[in-house]
Amino acid sequence: MKPDFRRTMIWLHTYTGLIIGWLLFAIFLTGTLSYFNDEISQWMRPELNGTIDNEDKHLALINLSIARLKAQGKEQENWHIHLPSERSHQWRLQWRQGDTRQSLYLQSDNGEPVNPRQTHGGDFFRAFHYSLELRNVGGRYFTGVAAMFMLLAVFSGIFTHRRFFRDFFMLRKKTWLKTLTDFHALAGIITIPFAVMICASALVIYIGLYMPWSAQYYLEGGTRELNQKVTTYLPKVTPAHDYQAPITDFSLIQKQLEKAWGEDHQIKRISFEYPFDANGRIIVERSKQLSLSNKADVLVFSSHSGQALAGMTDERTPRKVRRIFYGLHEAHFAEPGLRWLFFISGLLSSGLIASGLIIWLNKRLEKTKQRHMGHFMVERLNIAGIMGLILAVLAYFYANRLLPIEIDDRANLEVSIFLFTWLLSLLHSVLCSVHRAWITQLFLASAACVLLPVLDVILQPQRLIQAIEQQNGVYLGFELLVLITGVLLFKTASALNKRQSNKRLLNKTDKMLPKKRKNKLSKTRNNPNAA
Repeated sequence: MKPDFRRTMIWLHTYTGLIIGWLLFAIFLTGTLSYFNDEISQWMRPELNGTIDNEDKHLALINLSIARLKAQGKEQENWHIHLPSERSHQWRLQWRQGDTRQSLYLQSDNGEPVNPRQTHGGDFFRAFHYSLELRNVGGRYFTGVAAMFMLLAVFSGIFTHRRFFRDFFMLRKKTWLKTLTDFHALAGIITIPFAVMICASALVIYIGLYMPWSAQYYLEGGTRELNQKVTTYLPKVTPAHDYQAPITDFSLIQKQLEKAWGEDHQIKRISFEYPFDANGRIIVERSKQLSLSNKADVLVFSSHSGQALAGMTDERTPRKVRRIFYGLHEAHFAEPGLRWLFFISGLLSSGLIASGLIIWLNKRLEKTKQRHMGHFMVERLNIAGIMGLILAVLAYFYANRLLPIEIDDRANLEVSIFLFTWLLSLLHSVLCSVHRAWITQLFLASAACVLLPVLDVILQPQRLIQAIEQQNGVYLGFELLVLITGVLLFKTASALNKRQSNKRLLNKTDKMLPKKRKNKLSKTRNNPNAA
C-alpha cells in the first residue's frame, strides 16, 4: 500500500512543531518584543527624557556635544556622539583615551549630564532571540535549527489543510479545543508570509555559519577571512602628529549632508578619529531607519576644515542582498504602522506555536485512558515554555524598577532574575497539578501586568506627569499595552477556571445520577441532536 502524502505531511507538521516548539515560542516572542527595542529601552531608562523638536535644536545638541568632548582634553583618539531620536532618548558621548573608554549621558532637553540606571533594555530581547544567552556554546546554531524546523512546519502545515480558504473563515465556539484548533489554522494562514520571511532571512543572515565548507576549503581563515574580503571599510587614518583644532560649528557639515542625503538626513552617530590631528576626520552615520539595508550610509569629512573626504566603496551585490535580508528581519526601516504590523504578526506566530503545543497534548489525552511520562513532560513544558516565559519578561521589567540604581553589575542581575523566574515557573509546574499551575501563573501574570504601571507611579509619581506634559507616546503606550495584556490574561484565566469548575460540577452530577439515566445523558451529550 502506497503511503498517503497528506498523512505524511500531517505527521511531519505535528512532530517538527512538537520537538522544538518551546524553543520556537521563546525565539518568536522575544524577537517580536525586539521590534520595539528602542521603545522598551527608553521605558527602562526613565532618567533619559526630552525630545528633539526641530532641526535647529538638533544642530545645537551636536555643537554642545563637540564642546563637551573638547573639554575632556587633547589626548583623545576617538569621539563618538550617539544622538537621540523619536524612538530613543539616548544622547550619549563616548571617548577613548589610551586603553580606557569613558561615556557621558546628557538630557535631550537641556544638555545636563545624567546618570541613568544600568540595563540592557530592549537589547536583551534582541540578543536573546538569536543567541539564547549561549553565545560561547553556539546559541546561533540552535536558533538556526529552529528556523529550519519552523519552515518545515509551515510548508507541511499548508498540505494538512484540504479546505484552505474554508479554514480561514471558520471559528467554531462549541468547545474550547475546537476554538483553539480553528485559531491555530487561522493564525497559520495569516502568518505564512511573515514566518517564511523571518525564518528564511535568519538563515541567509548566518549562511556562512551554517554552511562554512566552501569558505573553509578556499580560504585558510574560513568564513572570518571571507567576511573581511567582501566587507568594505573606510581607508585607515595615519596621524600626521600636526596639531589642528577640531571644528566647533557643525553647520558646515550639516549643509553638505542636506545636499547629499536630501530631506531625510537624520543622523544616528558622529565619530571623530584623531580630532586634534591634521589628518583627523569626522564620520557621519545616517540612521538605518531610512534604508532597507542594515548597513547605514556614511559620509566622511575633515575634522578641522569640514571638507568632504573619500568614503567607502560600494559592496558587492551578494553582500548587499544579505544586508537587505538582515534589514527585513530586523525591520528597522519600518514606520510605526508597519512596525505594528510586524509586531502583531509576531504575536500571532507566537500564538500559533503555543496553540499547536496545547492542541497536540489535548488531542492525545482524549484518546488515551492512562497517561505516561511523555504526557507529563509535555504538560509541564507547555506551562513553563509559554507562561514561564511571559512571567520571566514581566520579572525583567520589575527588576528594572525595583533593583537599587547604585548596585554593581545591575544590568546582568536583571537578566539573572529573568532566567531565575523562568526556572521557578518550571519548578512550580512540576510540583502542582496542571490546571492549578496554568491558573495560578495566568492570574499571577495578569496581576503583574496591572500592577507594573501602578508601581511606576508609586515609585516616581512625577514620571507619569512628565510623560503627559511632554506627550511621551512611547512611555504612555508601553504602560497602556501592559495593562491591556493584563486584562487579556485575566480573561483567559477566568475562562479556564470557569471551564474547570463546570467540568467538576458535571462529573459530580454524573456520580449522583442512576446508572440508566447516566448512560442516556451521556448519549445526549455526545449527540446533541438525539431525541
